[in-house]
Amino acid sequence: MPTTSTGSGRAGALVLPQAPDGFRKALKALRARAPLRSARLPAEPPWRSRFVSPHPAGPVTSLREFGYREEELWRWKGRVDDAALAGPWRILTEEGLDSLATVCGRLEAAAQDAGFTATRRLRAADLLSPFIANMIRDRDFLLTCSRLVGVPLIPHPLRLPTAQVNYGEGRGRQGGVRWHRDGMDYVFTIQLSGYDDYDGGRFTYFQGRTDEFPGPERADSRFREADCGERGATLFLHGSRIFHAVTPVTRGHRVTLVISLFCPYFARQDSNTFWHLAADDGIPATVPGWLRLKWPARNPAVDYSLRAGSPVVTWDDLR
Repeated sequence: MPTTSTGSGRAGALVLPQAPDGFRKALKALRARAPLRSARLPAEPPWRSRFVSPHPAGPVTSLREFGYREEELWRWKGRVDDAALAGPWRILTEEGLDSLATVCGRLEAAAQDAGFTATRRLRAADLLSPFIANMIRDRDFLLTCSRLVGVPLIPHPLRLPTAQVNYGEGRGRQGGVRWHRDGMDYVFTIQLSGYDDYDGGRFTYFQGRTDEFPGPERADSRFREADCGERGATLFLHGSRIFHAVTPVTRGHRVTLVISLFCPYFARQDSNTFWHLAADDGIPATVPGWLRLKWPARNPAVDYSLRAGSPVVTWDDLR
């Protein structure tokens, strides 16, 4: 896999708070509400495999360039999981992007306020939208994502956080998406609006190890801004190994779809913790998915694909 620079610019002063951790995360789990799982929503267009761009390409930055050592990289029979940041690229055609934007616009009526951000969001969007459910389980879509990152990917077996739509708007509210790292390892963010539609809302990240993150108020030359302001731009992030944030939207409306995928071959290394998930969705809603994720698998590619309701993707498919 190539390890070229993403070409992202250096971010300015990013005095955003950091998301709760430790004991504060456990307290948040006790108060968290499960995401909405049913709602009356308007009809939506159908998903088509032709909506996947035929030859997407973009730069890739390796985990080694973020300071991770060779022995910290995950391996499977000579294959190495080394992608830290990839893109931006266009993963959907213009027709597919228009359809997805229409779907996410209609889903906004079901969005809920997020307790740790100024962003409204819809968790488990694929449970409400057949379009999104079919898109993230489309074999062409999954193969495209897998080949761009270099590991076989399927939808995450934890259904609630697999597809999330974020809605940010400039209505005088303070704060953005706080500095945090994800429980998910393979996170794809699709921009459904562009810089012409809003001010602020810049995706920022720290190009260093998570244990070197200096905190949000200290200056550091490793703070970066990803160049993903074009409508349709898709950015991959190894979310559990990279601290990232989004600056406040000060004008207009910013909509993104965040998709969390999963490599069944690295299931034992999956970075999710129970309390990280429960802090978002509450304890009762987290338990069933957590048990399904941790249930042993004889054939990772097949067993986890069945749990996710997904086509099987293997290393041979990446050739």
